[in-house]
Amino acid sequence: MGTEVRGDGAADEPSLAVVVPVWQEAEVLPMLLQSLQQQTKPPRRIVVADGGSTDGTAAVALQWGAEVVACTRRGRGCQIAQALPRCWEDIIVIAHADMIFPPLALARIADWLHRHPDCVGGCLGHRFDQDGWIYRLIEWADRRRAQRGLAYGDQAQFFRRSVLERIGGFPPWPLFEDVALSQRLRQAGTVVYLDVPVTVSVRRFRRRGLLRTLWQNWWLRRRFAQEGEAAVEVLYRRYYGESPPRS
Repeated sequence: MGTEVRGDGAADEPSLAVVVPVWQEAEVLPMLLQSLQQQTKPPRRIVVADGGSTDGTAAVALQWGAEVVACTRRGRGCQIAQALPRCWEDIIVIAHADMIFPPLALARIADWLHRHPDCVGGCLGHRFDQDGWIYRLIEWADRRRAQRGLAYGDQAQFFRRSVLERIGGFPPWPLFEDVALSQRLRQAGTVVYLDVPVTVSVRRFRRRGLLRTLWQNWWLRRRFAQEGEAAVEVLYRRYYGESPPRS
């Protein structure tokens, strides 16, 4: 599918698809899907890439009108890579299940890429759903990093589907697929930080502990920076306590 045409015959902005990798997300997924339906420019397609959930996640996705892909291997990048062949839209947006998109987010992406053909992708940015100076500090650091071209997955990354072949495809990794995608996009062309932040949950900080999570994230990123793709499987086991299981 190419560029949409409005009833007046004028060319519209590019079409969008949203891919959501999930596992056991029945509780929070409706809030994300509702925020996507309430966009001023709704996505043409939402694909929920399920890593073998047993809590009814797939049923929830279908109830909200999303397509569901039953993935053979768990891990965000693995699941996203398996879902992408279902998407023929011009722009791909990666969402996490605990995100809430502001109503103008997708329209801003489409408009920016329509007006800047040299831009291959980027991210929206994020803010946490809790008060506290430490969360504002993390947001500031992540924003500065994204402005320099290195976005994380919880900042709502997006890219042109046409650029996938140029960057060697989407990284089918269970961990650090977001960092690898940012690096590949920077090599392929101009990237943008749009500063239209999605709201994300602090649940992982609560579950693991704030200081422990910050320390672990720093250590994992350092290891990945030193060893690259060769360390991904080991780091996944370190972070989740298990190998990326096959569904």
